Amino acid sequence: MAARRGPGPVALLALLALLGPGWPLRGARAALNLQELSELKYGLEILAEPVLAGQHQAEDVVTVASRFKQRYECRLPPAAVGPPPGPPRDPRLYNGSGVAELLRPLGTAPCLLKTKDWWTYEFCYGRHIQQYHLEESEIKGDILVLGYYQSAFDWDDETAKASKQHQLRRYHSQSYVNGSRCDLTGRAREAEVRVSEGDTGWHQGAPGGWQGVTRGPSPQFLCEEGAGDYIARVDEPQSCSYVLTVHTTRICHHPFLRPSPGLAPQPIRCQPALSPAQYVQYVRAQVSDTKRKVEEISEELRTLDTRLWSDRDSEPPLQSPEGTQDGTAP
Repeated sequence: MAARRGPGPVALLALLALLGPGWPLRGARAALNLQELSELKYGLEILAEPVLAGQHQAEDVVTVASRFKQRYECRLPPAAVGPPPGPPRDPRLYNGSGVAELLRPLGTAPCLLKTKDWWTYEFCYGRHIQQYHLEESEIKGDILVLGYYQSAFDWDDETAKASKQHQLRRYHSQSYVNGSRCDLTGRAREAEVRVSEGDTGWHQGAPGGWQGVTRGPSPQFLCEEGAGDYIARVDEPQSCSYVLTVHTTRICHHPFLRPSPGLAPQPIRCQPALSPAQYVQYVRAQVSDTKRKVEEISEELRTLDTRLWSDRDSEPPLQSPEGTQDGTAP
């Protein structure tokens, strides 16, 4: 689509996506706001009633044109032209405890367990991740090490390339390496642990094929209010490379990891924008249509009135009281 004026929000990109292909966007002075894209949803409404083009000069109104050269004036929601919602994302503006400090009590807490199918996964914060088979609360067979603690994501490292992803997905991660050797790859297993507020999108490859032995899991920590600490899911996006998702209440006060508010879709309302001549023609057509409808209603009322009088005339006369013929007293 072609934009005559650009208010600057990334909502214009959402508008482009909602209207579909064939709507080239030109001349928009919009800066990509990843936070807005991740937190706000937009719903497009194209209204039938047109407006006179150029009457709305507000910041929240943008004029666009379809590939068929039909112009529209679209009103953007307040969240698209104002500051992004929620707490500040700049760590320099946050004076509370850091993520590592908030999670430190997990180091002295009992290890977290999750049983899935045949395997039980054991996550000991800051130490190791293991996998084994349990029968009647006893370990049967070999214990496979998925990884030993190596490092954690550094929220103070401003050059970290993945920081934006961590902020958008709202999770904290640790790396665990040098696990048992993997028969499938010949390398040590490795894992990542992620702590976050919910599903982080690991849907590739169902967990399976755990027979090997050199692992490196990747735990991820997510905020979940009132949930305590538990392993929410275990994924294996690649052979012998694991992602553990841990939900905890311990990090919910940190601005980077606090759950985003449940926002309803923000409406973008568009109306056909007509030239003065087109608008006069539209108004005349509306007046003509209104007159036609009034005439139709008047005709229906006349027809109904005729039927009522016809039904009344066809009703039989009232019966006279018994003992009289003309209804007078005897």
